[in-house]
Amino acid sequence: MFYFDAWTYTIRKGGKSDAITALNIIGNTHTDMCSASKLYLTLDFTLWNGYANLAIYNANYMSTIIYQNKGILESIPDLTFFNLARNVVMTGSPQVFSSGLAFEPDVFSRYKAFAPYAYYKNGVIRLYDLSLSYVYQTSVDSEWYYNLESRKWDNASSIVTERHQRNGSTDIQDENIVMYFAKQEDGYWSQPYFDCGFSDIWLVTFSVPIFGQDATGKPAFKGVAFIDMNLNDTDINQCDLDDDDESIDIFLNVFRGTHECLPDTKVN
Repeated sequence: MFYFDAWTYTIRKGGKSDAITALNIIGNTHTDMCSASKLYLTLDFTLWNGYANLAIYNANYMSTIIYQNKGILESIPDLTFFNLARNVVMTGSPQVFSSGLAFEPDVFSRYKAFAPYAYYKNGVIRLYDLSLSYVYQTSVDSEWYYNLESRKWDNASSIVTERHQRNGSTDIQDENIVMYFAKQEDGYWSQPYFDCGFSDIWLVTFSVPIFGQDATGKPAFKGVAFIDMNLNDTDINQCDLDDDDESIDIFLNVFRGTHECLPDTKVN
């Protein structure tokens, strides 16, 4: 998750991006030259919606928990949040390198910042609090967080839940609850970047907002859930996507259509 703008490769030509150049950069960036880099590509992230849904599930689950606990998560053990991050990595690995949650200061009284994070490295899923070494709440470099925190969420999607339950043998009166939730279009996809000094691989991050409610019942930003997609050791296909192509690798084909060839170009 650590990336900086020390230098940037911009490789756009016409309306499409030179993914060949991008892949050469990815293959030739090494830890010993690490100053972190970022690539600007036109990618079809909709092909990764299945992975993005893992982060959306965690975001909406956390929005529910925040509502149920009246905006404060003091009663929830820290390990619960780390387990949510770990389960995403277990489900999405190896394409999903890491996953996490990151919260606003008012969600915990015991922490000014809390970012439970899980990542897969050398056959082990490791758990780590990103906030111990990374200031994500106030840095514009943390675009995976800042981009969502700075948006206006007055029109966030909502749904009414009718709840009928019991307390022991006693029925509890029906209650209608308004919940705010995140969707695919609420999320943010980063450009590919080299995760310098932490994982030392190329990643793309998807983040999505976690909601609470203010005193008037309007949606309030409370943090994000995110995943990091692993771009290293990947054979990427730039060709246009044919409707009848049944040999498609959905993960790799996010790069489909990024070639520079003319429409009538053929490869023999």
